[in-house]
Amino acid sequence: MRIFALELDNDIKGLEERKEYIESMIAKLPSPELVVLPELALCSYMACEQIWKYADDKGKDTAEWAIRMARKYHTYIGVGYLDKDEGDFYNRYMIAGEGGVLGTVTKSEGESAVFKRGWFDNVISTPFGKVGVAICYDSRRKHFYDNVKNEELSLILFPHGAPADPKKAEDEIKGNDYLCGTYMDAFGVPVVYVNSFGKLEYMPGTMGKMMADHGFLMNGRSKIYFSEGQGIDGFIAANVPIEAKKLKREIRFYSKDLIRGNLIFRYLILNPDTKAGIKAYNQKKGDFI
Repeated sequence: MRIFALELDNDIKGLEERKEYIESMIAKLPSPELVVLPELALCSYMACEQIWKYADDKGKDTAEWAIRMARKYHTYIGVGYLDKDEGDFYNRYMIAGEGGVLGTVTKSEGESAVFKRGWFDNVISTPFGKVGVAICYDSRRKHFYDNVKNEELSLILFPHGAPADPKKAEDEIKGNDYLCGTYMDAFGVPVVYVNSFGKLEYMPGTMGKMMADHGFLMNGRSKIYFSEGQGIDGFIAANVPIEAKKLKREIRFYSKDLIRGNLIFRYLILNPDTKAGIKAYNQKKGDFI
C-alpha cells in the first residue's frame, strides 16, 4: 500500500482555510492509496475551549469532506477532527474511502479541560484489514494495547498533536522510535506516526504553563515505521505490504504506561491537573452550548 503521512501547519486557522490547505497538499501526492492526517487536522490542535467553535455535529461535515476527498483523489483518508455529540466535545479520528466512512475512533484520555474522556474502542475495520488507531497520548497507554492485542491488525496509526521542547530533538525522536518500534515489532505491521508543526496554542493548567515556559512547539517528526524503504518524491511516504497479523510479542508496560515516567510528576502535577481540567470542562461546556 502506498501510504502518505501529511504534516500540517498548525498555525493555519479556520475550517474552510484548512480544508483548502489540506486538499492542496493531497492534490500533489503521486497516486496515494492512503493519506494519514494528524490529530485534529481539520481544526488544528488547540488544547483550550477556543477550539469548541470548530466542532462538527456528530461527524457529518467531516464525513462529507473526507468522502469527497477520497472520491476525487481515489484514495483512503484518515482525518482528525473535533466532534460535538449529545452535548459533549470529543477528540475523534475518522477513516473514509470512496464508498463512505469506514469508522471512527475517540480519544480516551483527551485533554481534560477540553474533551469528554472515557474508555473507547481503537479498531476500525477497512477493506485492507483492521486498523488500530490511538490518538496521541492514548498510544502510550495500556488501554490501547488491551483493545488491540487480540486483534489481527494490518496497520497501526498514531495521529498526534504532540508538542515538545525543540531544544531536545534527540529525546523526542528517541521516544517516538521506541513507541512506534515497539508496536511494529510486536505486531509485524507498519506503524504511521504523524504530527503537525507550528506554535503551541494556550493550554490551561500547570502542564500548559510548564510547556509554555520551556518554549514547546509542534515539531512534526512524522515517520512511517517499517523495514521497507522510506520516502516517495520528497513526501513522508512508503510503499508497505499490508497483511493481517496477530500479536507475536507481548509488550511490557509500567503500570498503565508504555514509557516509564516520573511518578512524582504524575501524582503531583499531571493527576491534579487532569482533575482540575475535568471540573473546568463540566462547568464551561454548558455555558458554551
